[in-house]
Amino acid sequence: MRVCVLGPIEVIRDSRPASLSGPGQRTVLAALAAEHGSVVPVTRLFEALWGDAPPPTARTKVQSHVCALRLALGQEVHDANSPLLTIRPGYVLSADRASVDATEFADLTARARRADNAATTARMLGEALALWRGPAFAGLDSPVLRAAGRLLDEQRALAVEAKAVADLALGRYDDMVAELPAWVASYPFRERLRALLMVALHQHGCRADALRLYQAGQQRMHRELGLEPSSRLRSVYHAILADTRTAAHEAHASA
Repeated sequence: MRVCVLGPIEVIRDSRPASLSGPGQRTVLAALAAEHGSVVPVTRLFEALWGDAPPPTARTKVQSHVCALRLALGQEVHDANSPLLTIRPGYVLSADRASVDATEFADLTARARRADNAATTARMLGEALALWRGPAFAGLDSPVLRAAGRLLDEQRALAVEAKAVADLALGRYDDMVAELPAWVASYPFRERLRALLMVALHQHGCRADALRLYQAGQQRMHRELGLEPSSRLRSVYHAILADTRTAAHEAHASA
């Protein structure tokens, strides 16, 4: 069984999507997947479902959601080989019997950090980023899952930046110029990402576009945050302004 949370929650069972009914089931499964392999106390599930105001029937409702999940997944309640187990004081999504795309993403990014060459790093990070289908835990209104989603999104942004660093080292300017604008639009205040795209554009022969990218970021930061770009991003800008490709590389590396 595979649980996918990097986007709308989905369960793949026997190579086909399993049918999940209602936000309660999805929220419980997502909360278990967020702590894949660890026991999630029932009180944590209360928080995921209702925040600080669980109803008096909260425990019964959670039990009902878990039973419905097991039926949807084709599991017997007392099946010791089930991926969804009852272990006091709550429930666990077994790491041995269920895979989770967020866990795979974390594993791939960790292996990429340990890789000994840029090509392997770029490949692994590309595979990790391809697991995403949208915002993590999309469509679920839960404070617990929103917080978990923000942490995952930060890891996603770091993976985008690390892949861009590897691509830059490999001279893959065409790929960077094609891929990074959408990421910069998604993360407009991540200066390192903007600097990477600026350097790639400059190396690609698009110096004017690189300068405009800086100016657009500067204007947005000033308008929305009341801030100016950091000295490191400015150093990349001035190196490109001077049309010095080596200096632009060095200025980015120092960031």
